[in-house]
Amino acid sequence: MAVIVVGSINLDLIAHIDQIPGPGETRMAERLEISPGGKGANQALAARRMGASTTLLGTVGADAFARQATFLLRKSGVDLTYLDTDPDLATGLAMIAVDGNGQNAITVVSGANHATDEKALAHLDRLIKAGDWVVVQNEIPLATVERALWTAHQRGARVIWDPAPASPKVSKLLWSTDVIVPNQGEAEVLLASSVADVRSAKAAARRLRENGVAAAVVKLGAEGVVWATAHGVFYLPATSVSAVDTVGAGDVFAGALAARLDHGDGLSEAIAWANLAAGLSTTQNGAQPSFPTWEIVRQYAYRQQQH
Repeated sequence: MAVIVVGSINLDLIAHIDQIPGPGETRMAERLEISPGGKGANQALAARRMGASTTLLGTVGADAFARQATFLLRKSGVDLTYLDTDPDLATGLAMIAVDGNGQNAITVVSGANHATDEKALAHLDRLIKAGDWVVVQNEIPLATVERALWTAHQRGARVIWDPAPASPKVSKLLWSTDVIVPNQGEAEVLLASSVADVRSAKAAARRLRENGVAAAVVKLGAEGVVWATAHGVFYLPATSVSAVDTVGAGDVFAGALAARLDHGDGLSEAIAWANLAAGLSTTQNGAQPSFPTWEIVRQYAYRQQQH
């Protein structure tokens, strides 16, 4: 089995700042960091570092940003054989402001990610096998996301859908996904209702299942994670760490979840590992450079059990 991610590839420009500016406000950043990113690339890297055989399908531009955006993927062994290049579009960019509390605000310029369409779907159809896990997000055209889900189900594979950025207008097809992993803000958009705490997140997870999702996971950041299945609704607190940068933590969760499910873990066990991996990723600056390996996550869990 394997993890196949169909998604975005960006280069992140990260400004570290004391406070994220509001509308019409200018603030001076302390420093700038340039890092590979994009939800698809992030999730592929996270899955690979957590031990899964991982392929990334997506599109970059024919520019210097493309090599920077894929450097860590190549170094970590993510299969980029079927990555497409669009000569007419720039590689995607994300401009990120991170404040002193580790919170962030992100603006994405999609660029070549808009061209992730029939070519990527043809690659997916060629590669996919029964039992594989396919991971998709909303930073590529929704029509591609829908077709990827349909192809996966036709071939006996399973799908994790990260509905980010969230839209209240999604097709009925997307609600037939196997696992949905929104954060609380994305759950609010999908359901048009407030998700402010663990209690309301549990209600949201139930409602997401009522829409047709087999398992609904709502990420609550520092509050932890809740999930709903046919067997009930569950809650797990966040890993207790000193967070310095939350950029990419949600993507680590999705990628790690896919890796552990692909490994054969049950959903609750896979969520626990993903929760731990996401927490550990917040203890270092940057997105992809902070993603932990399976060995680091496993050793941390072992040390915690000894205390």
